[in-house]
Amino acid sequence: MQSLNKKQQLTVLISGIIIELIIGVVYAYSVIRLQIENELGLTHTESSIPYLTSLAVFAFMVMLSGRFMKKSNFYKWAILGILSIGIGYMIAAYATNYLIFTLGHGVFIGTGVGILYGIPVQIIQTVYEKNQGLAVGLTIAGFGLSTVIVAPVLQSSFNAVGFQNTLLYFGIASTILLSIFVWLLIRKLDLSKLYVKNKKEKVHASKYTFTIFFILFTLGIMFGLSMIGLTVYIGTDYYNLDITTITIYMSLFALANGLFRPLFGFIYDKFKLKISVILISLITLFVSTTYIFLNPSSLWLFILTITLSWGTVGGWLALMPIITKDLFGKNNFNRTYGYMYLSYGLAAVIGNLYTSILIDSSVSLGVIFIPIMCISIASILYILFIKIKLAHQNK
Repeated sequence: MQSLNKKQQLTVLISGIIIELIIGVVYAYSVIRLQIENELGLTHTESSIPYLTSLAVFAFMVMLSGRFMKKSNFYKWAILGILSIGIGYMIAAYATNYLIFTLGHGVFIGTGVGILYGIPVQIIQTVYEKNQGLAVGLTIAGFGLSTVIVAPVLQSSFNAVGFQNTLLYFGIASTILLSIFVWLLIRKLDLSKLYVKNKKEKVHASKYTFTIFFILFTLGIMFGLSMIGLTVYIGTDYYNLDITTITIYMSLFALANGLFRPLFGFIYDKFKLKISVILISLITLFVSTTYIFLNPSSLWLFILTITLSWGTVGGWLALMPIITKDLFGKNNFNRTYGYMYLSYGLAAVIGNLYTSILIDSSVSLGVIFIPIMCISIASILYILFIKIKLAHQNK
């Protein structure tokens, strides 16, 4: 553990939250998407490519940086992450077609976000010995809340100074702010403690355990990401809401995505692995059974089910690092978490393909949710009866 006083710990926590808030602007793509469609004359399909690319590169770089980042090259990786985001904005600002925009937003910004995302998560777990779940949840809440906080600023800037200038300003501001807060994050740290091996640590988790939890995270996150993508469709087709009304509630849904992260971090601290996973699976079960067995039409039901659905993404992302560390140990965390995070990218692809194909085939929402209900029940039963040995229980 790092030897920091409470003020220094708070500085690390706040710096981590702000870093996640800045890089989380990748989630505010819905605001950017409309702009590039107008600026570059793109189709809906073409404008989706930069976002999907950024998610894929993001997940891949979390894995790659987790695998190869060490004390000896820590600063090089951090600088690479910061510069990638700044350069990405510059390229995107001067893009003349969607391929160049994809290079800037998808590849460069995706690379920077993937590198920087895991750094605060890793550090927080060496700074806070108690309540690690809550601390990690609060940190990555910044990533989820970026849509609520940064998206309005982005939209106002587009209206005030235009598309190109906005991206240029965001690129410059992001580079400067990330440099400042990454420095504040690490300036009092002993970096060697991020990579020190605990010789007494014993890990019982196997490749089978990794596979099971990889699948569990993939399926859990897949549901939430699918519901995020289906929000407008469900609101218009099943609740007869107009786009304006749905947009009003988007901030609430994004807020749930952010706040569920510290919430489930806190739940994990208090009730540990089984209760946390069962609870979040019960939320998925509730939403899926609602659309299978009821004929939802009330506005309050739309708000409740979509809020919970968006929240589950944040919940799973908060549980992933602390479950990974508790199962596979601190010694293996960086590498294992990087591979585990690929489940997020896989969930995004599978979820979008699954729902898009079935909706294009005119399959009802109730039928779409039947496999999700079955997966939720299976997850609950499996976690309920499986015997799990945590690494930190065997020192």
